Amino acid sequence: MLCAALFLIILPEPARALTLTAVNDTLLPLSDSTMPARLGGELYVPYSVFSSLGVSASSEDNVLNLSYGGETLSFSTAEGYVYDQNLNSYSPPAYDMNGTVYVPVKLCCGKFGLGYSTLSVYGETVLRIMDGSASSDSSFASNQGSTIESTINAYKGITPSEPTNPVEPPTQPAEPPIPEVEEKPTQKPSRVYLTFYGAPTTATTPATLDALQSAGRLATFFLPTDTSVWPDDVIRRMAAEGHTIALLLDATDQTSSEDMLTALSAANDRLNFLTGLSTRIVSNENSIGKLTQAQRDALTGAGYRLWDATLYCGDDTQSAARAYATTAQQFTQTTATVIVKLHHSRNTAQTVQLLSGYMSRQGIPSSRITYGTTPINGASDTR
Repeated sequence: MLCAALFLIILPEPARALTLTAVNDTLLPLSDSTMPARLGGELYVPYSVFSSLGVSASSEDNVLNLSYGGETLSFSTAEGYVYDQNLNSYSPPAYDMNGTVYVPVKLCCGKFGLGYSTLSVYGETVLRIMDGSASSDSSFASNQGSTIESTINAYKGITPSEPTNPVEPPTQPAEPPIPEVEEKPTQKPSRVYLTFYGAPTTATTPATLDALQSAGRLATFFLPTDTSVWPDDVIRRMAAEGHTIALLLDATDQTSSEDMLTALSAANDRLNFLTGLSTRIVSNENSIGKLTQAQRDALTGAGYRLWDATLYCGDDTQSAARAYATTAQQFTQTTATVIVKLHHSRNTAQTVQLLSGYMSRQGIPSSRITYGTTPINGASDTR
């Protein structure tokens, strides 16, 4: 028994997975008091991480108050509750660890209009918390790769050996700077409709729905008439949370009116089976403006109302920070109603978080499209 006990004592401790923290493009020092923690499936960081992004912090009667952009979250670690300035309660709570208060990343980012992402670099995880000024994840990983590696090696006590024939990394083309977001614009949209085009996915859309729910916003989802690509549970959740479900044609000016109406009817049958709802709100992948007068007459004659997006967000082709910044920049150029076209990409949820936070700060209202809303489309067909 004594030998067994000695054997257990000298066994090396299992290697601990590291998670580093970055704020925008700055890597924070790596220590037990700065590394994020995962509790109950949620990522947590010390509240000071948010303070470095301009979130003000104060403490009174063992309650931590975080405030940013007119929003406040109050955490009581002793009693396990969290509420906002309107006394709405939230979960999960904050925790006292390593001599500081750790707060939930997802909740704080959603409430304060910030974004976050997790990257795998040199076999370890980097958690980035960002406002609209951050570079893309790929640029960050490329520019900070050597710093991340040396930070990890220093924490583990590893002395890297110099390669005998060092290989120069390929030169990456310079990425255009992310536009600056104007926080005091002279003009802004009178209203914004957040619309999502294409087939939802179980990998990305739930996070987008989480972001909308956290921001208290309703949106419109244009689903393709090919129902074989619909994830049933995601569609049910959209309907249950009050979002408008609409249909998306993939028609040209050569598509027969009969074929369009048949596709819409079949999609509505499936929608009714899943949710008990049907819809008469329609868009076209190639714009309503590309359809002929006869095609539009057939659709409106069958009770459909025709919509097009007026602003492409770019969340499917660029980083969330860039999609947000370019969209916010376009907001400052109009006072009209704007229909923002988003997608179901891996950057969409973070784009929604950032964009929603900006809209809250600027007092820009958003709505879902309803049947009673006057349509906006490329054909100026308001029927």
